[in-house]
Amino acid sequence: MTWDGIPALWPLSWVYRAGVVATRALRSGGRPAAPTPRVIAVGNLEVGGSGKTPFALWLLEQAVRSGMRAAYASRGYGSAAERGPLVTVVSDQAPASFDGMRLLGRNARNLADAIGDEGAVVARRADPSMLLFARDKRRAVEAAARLGAEVIVVDDAYQTFSMPRHVDVLLLDARRPLANGRLLPAGRLREPASAIARADAIVFNGASDLASIHEARGQVARWLRPQQRVYGLRREVTLSSVTAPAVGTPVEALLVAGIARPGDFKDSVEQLGVRVRDVVAFRDHHRYRREDARDIVARARGGAVVVTEKDWVKLARFDWGSTPVWVARLEVRLLGEDDDGSWILQRG
Repeated sequence: MTWDGIPALWPLSWVYRAGVVATRALRSGGRPAAPTPRVIAVGNLEVGGSGKTPFALWLLEQAVRSGMRAAYASRGYGSAAERGPLVTVVSDQAPASFDGMRLLGRNARNLADAIGDEGAVVARRADPSMLLFARDKRRAVEAAARLGAEVIVVDDAYQTFSMPRHVDVLLLDARRPLANGRLLPAGRLREPASAIARADAIVFNGASDLASIHEARGQVARWLRPQQRVYGLRREVTLSSVTAPAVGTPVEALLVAGIARPGDFKDSVEQLGVRVRDVVAFRDHHRYRREDARDIVARARGGAVVVTEKDWVKLARFDWGSTPVWVARLEVRLLGEDDDGSWILQRG
């Protein structure tokens, strides 16, 4: 939520700015001296979705293809891992050390409750990478290093100032890189726009060609440094049937989205040629109950339902009967003006 029309909140944004600056000064972890494991912090300036997790998944896939032992680290927002004292490790192979760790398999029951909805999506798609979750992401990174990871991708870590890293990747919305330009609570920004200069790489989410990258770059040019790399992140959505009655591609569908930007989800589905009958929107990271599933089935009235991958990891445990359900799977690809971004993963 933004509060563009409430000037009374603007002074609170100034207080928030002072707090961010002080926190960064006190907790800054700097750059690690050792070359391995390589730690890559992925994050954003704006609250809500900006493609962080899909991009983190892309990095993991590239690392595995290059023969690296990769790990994903996250807080596990709203999960048991975030609340517990141990580092939760998701892996199909038992780690060498269990000191301070809790081991889960990828097929563990109610995995989304244990590690969060985004973590559960990564667990399904990032095989054979290790996944580690802790409220203090630095502890998750340290555990991944002890378990032999060569590269560690840390989700939502641009503001984790206490965590040393080799690379900072900042994702910005290609259409509105700075939202309304105001800090919380008057706007959506976690940090001032000047924080763009701290990044090693800027990735514009939704910039699908070089022209759109150039246009987005122009909106933040005053904060860019000459040595920064700038990329676009092309998004592609495909539909996969997940219940027996779902066959082919739906012509019309009811959408279900518990994400930060349901409007973007609607646009992506419509671009596939599906006519959207209605959107059932829940809060981001919504914890679905049986009553929610029943309400969705009732509203679908026997017609097609399309859900996000992030929502399906929580909705799959419910009975969908004869309702045809498809999952919208998001794939991304990095587009560079000068290179392919492979340097992000390079060790040494």
